Parts: sequence; structure tokens; C-alpha cells
Amino acid sequence: MRTRNPQATDKDAIVYARRSHGHAGLSFLTTLAFLLSLLSLGISGFLAYRFLDVQQAVSVVTDALNQNAAQKPNAETSQTTNQPSTNPTASQTTESPQPSAQAPTNSFSQPGTTQPAIDNKAQVEIIAVNRIQNPNTKLRDFVNIQFRVRRVAPKTDAIGYEQGVIYPGSTTARNPTTGEPYQAVDRINRATSNISVSDLNQNATADAYVWMQIPESTKGIDILIPKTQAFKNVTIAN
Repeated sequence: MRTRNPQATDKDAIVYARRSHGHAGLSFLTTLAFLLSLLSLGISGFLAYRFLDVQQAVSVVTDALNQNAAQKPNAETSQTTNQPSTNPTASQTTESPQPSAQAPTNSFSQPGTTQPAIDNKAQVEIIAVNRIQNPNTKLRDFVNIQFRVRRVAPKTDAIGYEQGVIYPGSTTARNPTTGEPYQAVDRINRATSNISVSDLNQNATADAYVWMQIPESTKGIDILIPKTQAFKNVTIAN
């Protein structure tokens, strides 16, 4: 009967244990290599996906820019085609306003207006027409009319005394709407003395004034100076 060598059994166990330990190390390395391979593949796939995504975004932006660049010339061409003509002659012809109706001659007078007098041998100019206070009633129903008489005819042209005298105190006025007449307030104290045009040299002047009582509601009057063409609708200044 054979007997087993105890020493041989122990050696075999040690050798087996060593072999077993060697196989476990190889299995761990193999697993680690496999996991690293999977990780590398995952990273590669992710990078490839991101690259494709970025490339697609760049392509979209490029297409949009190309489309806008193509549309801009078309828009400018359309704007140039639809732009109205800037020909000054055509514009003036189309937009020229209609002439306004002219006021009738002598329908409205202001200070500075002149009228012929004494058969065109003199001129009378309205200097001012101002509303003033009535010293008796404190109402503003008095109007001070100031005018200037100028001789136009040469001194050699004879003008009779009666023909060439203008009486400021005989000046009258009237309401152009109602025709109501107005007289001088005081011919002696509220009007200039008579003006003799026959005594004036050519282009010489003489100033005069007269006060009239005119209601405050009246804003304009016709002024009738003796031997002078009427001044129509003269505004009364306040």
C-alpha cells in the first residue's frame, strides 16, 4: 500500500494557490481594460455627436446669412423701383397751392395807408387810430385818429384857399357793418385847427388829429376826412 508524501501535497497546494492568484490578476486587468475601452468609446461617441451638432448649427447660421444677403439686394431694388420721382418741376406742379382770393381794393386799411385828397394834389396818411379813456366817464369809448397831410402838387400849381383847406374837426366816421355815424367830440378843443394845403410846399406835410366818441364794442370804422377818399374798415387799436 502506497502512502502519500505529505510534503508533496503541501507543495501542490502552494503551486495551485499561486496559479489561482495569477488567474485572478489577469481577470481584473482584462475587466479594467474592457471598461476603459467602453469609456473611450463613450467619449468618442459623445465628441462625435457634439461635433455633428456644432457643424449642423454652423450650417444653419451660414444658410440664414446667405438667405439674408440674397434678400437685401431684392429689397433695395424694390425700394428704388417704388421711390417717387424727385423731379422739382413735377413736385412743384403737383403741390403748387391755389392762389388765394385777393381782398377788394380799399376794403381794409391800416396805419400807413394813404388816400388821394384835393383832386390828387395832396395825400392823406393814417398814422394811428387808438382807443383812449373818456376823461369824463372813465370809459374807453373815445378814439384818437391821427393823420398826416402831404402836398403832392408842385408849388407852381395854384390851389385855391377854399379848395386847399382840410378841416380835421369835420372828420366823421361810421360803423362799416351798421352804418352808424360818429362825429368829432369837440371840434375846438379835441381836434387840430384847419390845414391849408395851398400854403404847403411840394412834399411838405402837416399832422393833425381828432377825437371821436365810438362805442367800445366797435372794432373797426370807416374814416371820412374832408376832401379825401374814404379809408375803409380801419382797425381801432386798444
